[in-house]
Amino acid sequence: EVEYAKSNMATCRVCMAKIPKEALRIGHVQLDAAPPLTEGLLENDAVAAAAAAAAAMTDADRRNAAAAGATRWHHFECFPRMKGAKWMAANLPPDPSTLGGFSELKKADQKKVTQLWKAMLGQPSAKSKSSKASAAAAAAAVGDGVGKKRKGSDTAAEGGDSSSSAKRAKLASKLAKLTSPQGVLSAKDYKKVQALECELAACTTAQLQAELVLNSQVRTGKKEELCQRVAEGRVLGALPACPRCERGQIHWSRIGGWHSCPGYFDKDAGATKRCNFRAQELKRGKWKAKAKK
Repeated sequence: EVEYAKSNMATCRVCMAKIPKEALRIGHVQLDAAPPLTEGLLENDAVAAAAAAAAAMTDADRRNAAAAGATRWHHFECFPRMKGAKWMAANLPPDPSTLGGFSELKKADQKKVTQLWKAMLGQPSAKSKSSKASAAAAAAAVGDGVGKKRKGSDTAAEGGDSSSSAKRAKLASKLAKLTSPQGVLSAKDYKKVQALECELAACTTAQLQAELVLNSQVRTGKKEELCQRVAEGRVLGALPACPRCERGQIHWSRIGGWHSCPGYFDKDAGATKRCNFRAQELKRGKWKAKAKK
């Protein structure tokens, strides 16, 4: 489902920031709750079984069932990070024009959604990668019994890998361009952040995490998120610890400009302590020297 936000009350399920009113948003329904099994029962028995199941449900069960059927909204830019490429390929409709609300979007936004879909569904899943690797290995094995043919097979496999890598890089570049919004950044800072994101793409995940740890920042997430976080830190400065709970790490969304703290894990209690801190204004500290490569 895709639409313009009717209010600013919904929270993005990826970045946990509020979705501004009239902003383009994408939602999906989590169908976790299964209906009671009544197949094969007589009509009266089926009705009785359904009634018994409903009576046995607790208030918590009813709340969970309602939540399971509710639409979970995401910023347009955050939606690709909701799940992995394999899940997207298996669950997203191949044609975005079939999405609820698509026909009511402006033509420019329909084009954006279509481009996003192509970039997401074009990302190869782990299964497709392993299938290609198996095919290349089989081609090499066949070449073993034919002398010189193995060299040709290897060359073809390498050519295929090179072509596949180039395609992945192109799709990743398109996806990054679509999902790297200016948000609350000034034009000057946005230009700097974009240039740094391109530069940091050449770093490894370990290098990016090392720089985030050095500055006491959140270090979890996909590589694209780490690149974005380091780039924002170098330009804007380091986020402080949560001023409310004093132990949680602050998350920031450039889309709405909100700072939030989800809480922290208390080792003594062996449980996560929740924190509902939210603010748009928060003083950043100096960004420390980047970690050596």
